[in-house]
Amino acid sequence: MTTTFIHLAAIVSTTAGAACLYLAAPRQQWLSSPLPGRSGRAGGAGLLVLAWLWWCQALHPVTAFFTALTVAMVAFMLLPMMAVVAAPLRRIRRWLPFARTG
Repeated sequence: MTTTFIHLAAIVSTTAGAACLYLAAPRQQWLSSPLPGRSGRAGGAGLLVLAWLWWCQALHPVTAFFTALTVAMVAFMLLPMMAVVAAPLRRIRRWLPFARTG
């Protein structure tokens, strides 16, 4: 496989794993109720292990581990930040008369 596909699959898997772990947290801000704790954490951990295996296809295993941690750290930082930015936009959209559907 090409390294571009491997890197893309690894980034997507790492981001999805971090998102599952974030959405299983009790104080997450994206869903009205968090994902079920055990299955959300297990799914996120499984995706992070899968991401590490993808990274191992292109990098040395130790380098792959720290690369996966770095991508997950960026995702853990951006997910709450995007929720804070999106909250006022949702309120404005509800207020605008032409943005309503139906």
